[in-house]
Amino acid sequence: MGLVLDALTSKFVTRLGRLIEDEVVMTLSVKKDIKRLKKNLEHFSAVREDAEALAMEDRRIEAWWKNMSDVMFDVDVIIDLVMVHSQKLLLPPRSLCFNQPMVSCFEKILFDNKVARRIKDINEKLDEIKMNTEMFNLDRSLRQQFQVTSVDRNQTSPIDELEVVGREVKQSVDDIVQMIVSGCHENSTSVLGIQGMGGIGKTTLAQKIYNDQMIREKFQVHIWLCITQSYTETGLIKQAIRVAGEKCDQLETKTELLPLLVDTIKGKSVFLVLDDVWKSDVWNDLLLSPFMRALNFHILVTTRDLCVLSEMHATYIHQVNKMNYSDGLELLMKKSFQSSEQICDFKNVGYDIVKKCDGLPLAIKVVAGVLSTRRTVAEWKSIRDSKWSIHGLPKELGGPLYLSYSNLPPQLKQCFLWCALLPPNFAIGRDDVAYWWVAEGFVRKENDHSIHEIAEEYYLELIRRNLLQPIPLFVDKGESTMHDLLRSLGQYLTKDHSLFMNAASNSSVSNLRRLGISHAIKEIPPLEEHKCLRSLLLFNNKNFNSIRKDIFRKLEHIRVLVLRGTNIKDIPDSVGNLVLLRLLDLSYTEINKLPESMGRLISLEYLSLRGCRQLDSLPAGLMRLSNISSLQLQDTAVDHVPKGIAKFQQLYNLKGVFESGTGFRLGELRCLPNIQRLLVQKLEKAAPVGELVLRNSHNLRELALGCTMASTKERTRYQTGVIERIQQVYDMLIPSPSLVYIYFNGFPGIRFPEWLCSEPELNMPSLCHMHLNDCISCSELPPAGQMPELLVLQIKGADEVVTIGTELLGQGVRSAAAFFPKLELLHIISMCNLEKWSLNIKNMCDDMEENLRQLALMPCLKRLLLVDCPKLRALPQDMYMIVNLKRIHIEGAHKLQEVVNLPAVAWLKVKNNACLKRISNLCKLQDLFAQDCPVLDQAENLFLLKRVYMIDCPHAQEFRDCLGGEEEGILVHVATDGHNIFPDEALYN
Repeated sequence: MGLVLDALTSKFVTRLGRLIEDEVVMTLSVKKDIKRLKKNLEHFSAVREDAEALAMEDRRIEAWWKNMSDVMFDVDVIIDLVMVHSQKLLLPPRSLCFNQPMVSCFEKILFDNKVARRIKDINEKLDEIKMNTEMFNLDRSLRQQFQVTSVDRNQTSPIDELEVVGREVKQSVDDIVQMIVSGCHENSTSVLGIQGMGGIGKTTLAQKIYNDQMIREKFQVHIWLCITQSYTETGLIKQAIRVAGEKCDQLETKTELLPLLVDTIKGKSVFLVLDDVWKSDVWNDLLLSPFMRALNFHILVTTRDLCVLSEMHATYIHQVNKMNYSDGLELLMKKSFQSSEQICDFKNVGYDIVKKCDGLPLAIKVVAGVLSTRRTVAEWKSIRDSKWSIHGLPKELGGPLYLSYSNLPPQLKQCFLWCALLPPNFAIGRDDVAYWWVAEGFVRKENDHSIHEIAEEYYLELIRRNLLQPIPLFVDKGESTMHDLLRSLGQYLTKDHSLFMNAASNSSVSNLRRLGISHAIKEIPPLEEHKCLRSLLLFNNKNFNSIRKDIFRKLEHIRVLVLRGTNIKDIPDSVGNLVLLRLLDLSYTEINKLPESMGRLISLEYLSLRGCRQLDSLPAGLMRLSNISSLQLQDTAVDHVPKGIAKFQQLYNLKGVFESGTGFRLGELRCLPNIQRLLVQKLEKAAPVGELVLRNSHNLRELALGCTMASTKERTRYQTGVIERIQQVYDMLIPSPSLVYIYFNGFPGIRFPEWLCSEPELNMPSLCHMHLNDCISCSELPPAGQMPELLVLQIKGADEVVTIGTELLGQGVRSAAAFFPKLELLHIISMCNLEKWSLNIKNMCDDMEENLRQLALMPCLKRLLLVDCPKLRALPQDMYMIVNLKRIHIEGAHKLQEVVNLPAVAWLKVKNNACLKRISNLCKLQDLFAQDCPVLDQAENLFLLKRVYMIDCPHAQEFRDCLGGEEEGILVHVATDGHNIFPDEALYN
């Protein structure tokens, strides 16, 4: 299963057609066999669309399907081998490897014979497979066509309260909380359980209990641990210590960690959540003993298995009920993006679909993802009446979950299945997964979009279909996760050729093609046994510390090799044998040298060395790899980037380059027309050139520029002449209008470049993210308020800025009638000399024409972060005009005396503010978090306040007294021991 036959046959037929026309391949004796192979594959374009489903229901068809899968992987290998060989024949002798002559006629004959034998074997297998005529159906008129379309980013906003829990959960939360609190007294212990099938909302219910105001009030320490099937004991103990408020970075062994955990919780009341427990030993054998040292503790466990709770001696078990149909229908409508006007039209058929989802929130959401691509009632009825049940699938993976997969276009099916190789709860980065998919050959270039842009659209489409869950912290949905049930579905569908190996794995797969290895695996299996392997993924597995010298002579089919965060120090010379390797990720490893044999990796497209802090040089052979598309060198010890990057005409992503001696020169960027993501470091070493180096970069989307800077306390200062030269370098780095992200990471110039200060809305009309970090000598900020699409603005370490005034707003965007018309997040950090922040929007409007006097101020701003601005005396008076500002965090503003007149703010955190005395006129404030505010003692007009948490605030009682009659019904939790009693802030994102 898990073979997307239609996508593969179409791709292979096209590639074989190109091979036949290739002049080099024309000289091969295998041309006739290649033509026959192409004809054979054309036959398989008529395979029944429901063949994969039939294979799960019929063992005979399953065997046919598995054979077909193996052959398709073999076809992919042989096509790549022929293409690589033809490419070798065209290379000059020095491009192959040092001391290696041009491929001789004898070698060519050997290769031709080897390929001819393999293609002949494949054709014979295909002839046998074709004998099963019942698998073919020539009527393809109903085949779904897939085309890349623009994804509406606003359609995948973070989930809201109703979507998560439904209306019936509140009573369950109240009952369990009351049970815990009533039994909470000294020396008491209890284990309570939440049991239910996957996708029913166990974790959501536990989150509600964990963050309930009464739980927060009763317990001193609150710990949440997610217990994956591949957890490690040391990793889990470390997580518990960190969540409890202590550091343990230098400790590595269980023997060292357990005493620290005991010291952290000893004599305190503890509330512990163990989420997604599969075996009771995590509690009985590991955590019970240290937690017995607490003053009292109560444990909340979520699990699918009642036996787990029995073995943990749970005193109470709550079984989660399914979502009622009314809440389910509302969830379905929201997640399928139907407008409120359409709900009546779809209500009846939607109700039927919710019933088929059997009250499971996850099922409702993924089916809603399918329905989001259907716009008529008739299409919804077609989904309702289609075949949902597939015999052979485990019950919890069938029905709605399989329906959501089966309705994916072929390319998206492959991408979805691939994500199941990743570890549980893995943060899936948009850029990373796009590279992996392209390297695997899943992404088909269409129209005028680059293949990487199309891969990103695939990622966003999986989010829109609710098959990936965006992490709310990222406005651009740059990271997401996959629900464990969907991950299990992907693993089941690919079990014949792919495996994620964890501590519980006991199955072996013949002809294994893809292998992911959990960080919990203590002994890496003998990989040379898997000669057909094409993807190998290890993330943060510290047990992997060496590679056998000859291993890559066996794994010649590898295309994707990820060893990120492992302890390897050396890469053997045999890596040069991986002629099919397209992606090599060695980031955050201990490697100190790369072998020259890497110059033979002529298929390599993606190389990541990010965070390799022991690596100080690059092999000269690297510059011969003309297919490089992504090269990441940031945060390494490399002190010289060789000249020749201009030869990499396919470069899409280049990060961490810098000028040095006879090495890389900025002028080489002029020769990279396809570059979309660029990070240039150490610009203090760069020399100005006579022309604009980015003038040909018409598709540039991300630009990061930086000079070497020290910490904020000990700034690196440059001489005047050097600063002038740096200023000239920045001035010539004019980006294209396509720019979406810009980062200044260290800029010693006294003024920002002209292209950032003069009409930036024309120079960068698509800019969404602007980060100005450590621009230490600029006294005036650019007019970011004029940027029509700006979502995120961060200003950090601008030492010379004393006043933020109307220059930041600019002239506004007239077409949008607003300053910062789309800004959602504003971060002002480490502004050591900032004294005044003024908006003065009224005065600006008075100076404008009559029809422009009603300009809005930041109408979309949701969050403000103001940290380490010790001289700031007051917030802007006009801030009350920001109508959607819901959340503010103010820390280290020692001159600030009051936070007042913010009518929209619902969440406020104030920390370490020496002079803050008053919080007033926040009429919608619900949650207040105060810490280390020694004079805070006044509160006025906080009518909706529900929760107050105060740590080390000496006048907490006076503050409470100011609430007067309002305090009734408000949770007020005060601590004076410096212990963090705040709820998990991530839940407020």
